[in-house]
Amino acid sequence: MWSWSLPFMFESDVTNWVVIGLVLSLLELVVPGVYLIWFGFAAFAMSVLVWFSPLVLTTQLIWFAVFSAVFALIGLYAYGYIFKKAKAPEGYSHLNDSAAQYVGLTVTVAEDVADNQTKVKIGDTVWLATTAKNLKKGDTAKVTDVKNNLILVIE
Repeated sequence: MWSWSLPFMFESDVTNWVVIGLVLSLLELVVPGVYLIWFGFAAFAMSVLVWFSPLVLTTQLIWFAVFSAVFALIGLYAYGYIFKKAKAPEGYSHLNDSAAQYVGLTVTVAEDVADNQTKVKIGDTVWLATTAKNLKKGDTAKVTDVKNNLILVIE
């Protein structure tokens, strides 16, 4: 019976799938993201399947799609499990939320309050702030909350 094979330079389908797996695995080192390795694993699984049961090209591609979906789901579960277990140390909890680190800090009011808004000085930076109190320039207030990572709520 005549069968199709993958149109690559190797005559063996097993070798072709191993090469595809190696290329996808090596591309994982270059391409950003963490997904090509799972397709590489699917290609390696295909090489094992083709080793034990020679298949026509169409059947090989269908099985590769199935293996790819299975390994992608395994990768999704594995990364979800890893990221769920990974907790940032307490000192780094506000690493990407620069305004939240100021909650509880006493600040100096940089402008008089107008329409419940003012500016406060924190270090060498001036932040927008909202307050219900009628504060004057130079008064001190405490940061109680952050809204939209920009506006400090003070009292």
